[in-house]
Amino acid sequence: MRVFSMTTSGQDRAGLLDRSLQKLERFRREEEGSLLIFGLFCFVIMLMLAGVALDLMRFEERRTVLQNTIDRAALAAADLQQTLPPKEVVKDYFRKAGLKPPTDDQITVVNGNNGSSRKVSIAVAETVPTWFMKMAGVSSLSAPGISTAEESVGQIEISLILDVSGSMNSSSRLTNLKPAAKSFVDQMFDSTEADKITISIIPYATQVSLSDNLMSYFNVTNEHASSNCIEFEPSKGDFTTTSVSFGFGLFDRVYQRNGHFDPFYKASPPRLFNCAPDADREILPFSSDRDELKTFIDGLQAEGNTSIDLGMKWGAALLDPSMQGVVNSMADKGDLPDTTRGRPYAYTNGQVMKIIVLMTDGANTTEYKLRDAYDHNFSQVWRNMSYADGSNTINSDVDQYSFYDPSKKKWYVPALDQWLDHAWGNSTYTSCSKWSCTTKNEPGYNGKDDAAFPLTWPEVWERISIYYLSDNIIAKAYGSSARNKWRPGSTSNPEVNTYVYSAKDDQTRALCDAAKAQDVRIYTIAFEAPWQGQQLLSQCASSDASHYEVEGLDIEDAFSGIVQSINKLRLTH
Repeated sequence: MRVFSMTTSGQDRAGLLDRSLQKLERFRREEEGSLLIFGLFCFVIMLMLAGVALDLMRFEERRTVLQNTIDRAALAAADLQQTLPPKEVVKDYFRKAGLKPPTDDQITVVNGNNGSSRKVSIAVAETVPTWFMKMAGVSSLSAPGISTAEESVGQIEISLILDVSGSMNSSSRLTNLKPAAKSFVDQMFDSTEADKITISIIPYATQVSLSDNLMSYFNVTNEHASSNCIEFEPSKGDFTTTSVSFGFGLFDRVYQRNGHFDPFYKASPPRLFNCAPDADREILPFSSDRDELKTFIDGLQAEGNTSIDLGMKWGAALLDPSMQGVVNSMADKGDLPDTTRGRPYAYTNGQVMKIIVLMTDGANTTEYKLRDAYDHNFSQVWRNMSYADGSNTINSDVDQYSFYDPSKKKWYVPALDQWLDHAWGNSTYTSCSKWSCTTKNEPGYNGKDDAAFPLTWPEVWERISIYYLSDNIIAKAYGSSARNKWRPGSTSNPEVNTYVYSAKDDQTRALCDAAKAQDVRIYTIAFEAPWQGQQLLSQCASSDASHYEVEGLDIEDAFSGIVQSINKLRLTH
């Protein structure tokens, strides 16, 4: 009985297992339909998401095209050199990009005074229809585009450095220069607000002259007050920096005043002075008056040697912030308008463009400087004040002079071609055919029966040139060898003066490099200049495109090209 019971129980269990497996299999077959539906649902969702991504990609592409078009259109329309109406420029850009042009009220144009600025704003939107998102109720997307571009002229400071050496009188060069330079002034003022531009004109020849007013701000030696030129010294770094020093403090720089003398051969007045004393040869600084500038250009006269380095030194200095104190003081005194205060602006001021225009028709020649023994104190030259009518008229007639030799303790008298033991004019000398030989109470009278007295060296050079002294007195007193030593340029080591020649090109290049290092833009014009001058100015210019080589009336084209270049540069400055 027990065995039978055990067998029946095992069969039941086996049957139960089979039935369970059958139910599981049936359940599995029934779930296959549900998973298929779920998978199809997921696939549809994935297609929709891909469609949304595609719609968004189309939208972003159109938005990018729109924004790029707006940006380009705004920049082009804001260009001050653009001659077409700004709104038409914007619309044309949209048409060429395949976009619907904006309406006039979607474009805002604001122009500054005198064409000094232009601001263009564009605000549009483009509708992009959707392909897939509309199934979710989103039928379109809006692509907005907003852009504003403004081009404005900041502050401009210009140094116009003009060659007025003697060669400018040849081939109508000075005649052709004047209208070209005046046109340059007009074009710059026409494209700039009056209170945003200053132009300094630096006429240069052998030296560069300053007005009494401008010279008064510099601490200079006082050998004379007949003319105002400063001698710059390489040993003190004057040609490797754009800055200058002014003021009269204990530690302020004291500059050597250039001698007022004629190193050239001029037998009679007017003298051709190394430092020209004429108003038309003086720097015109920081002018914001176009009429003043053009009148000054009209008055330019040409004479003397060529010192491009000195012209460049002053041109760079008048753009250097070291001159701010001078400008502010001149404004305080009413010598400059209040709008010039703070000029020259700092090099780091992002709103100012500094420009040098350097012009020459030649190459560097000789610059002269008096030796210390001949630029002050009493000279060896004596003058008889009773000569002719007894006046103090400056003239060069050699008969009025005698020359003292301290080693001989005698005076050489050219009128008699003799050495005397007294100055020519002593009443004890009986051969007074040309002079009255009477006592005169003239300034400098020595208290004896003698109307002659020693001149200071500045008084000598005011009356006669070094050449005249060497040829008409020294040659007669000492012979041709001594005469040649006294002549300014006939020996490498003349008696009276030193001179600078071979170093001047290097000094010019060093100044150009110093200015360019301060982001000063340099334009150069070689106007019928020789090869040496062309090469120097080409090396000085900021770029090949900033250097011009012209002849005749083409100088006006050079100035116009510079104006166009400046106007383009200042918009991106």
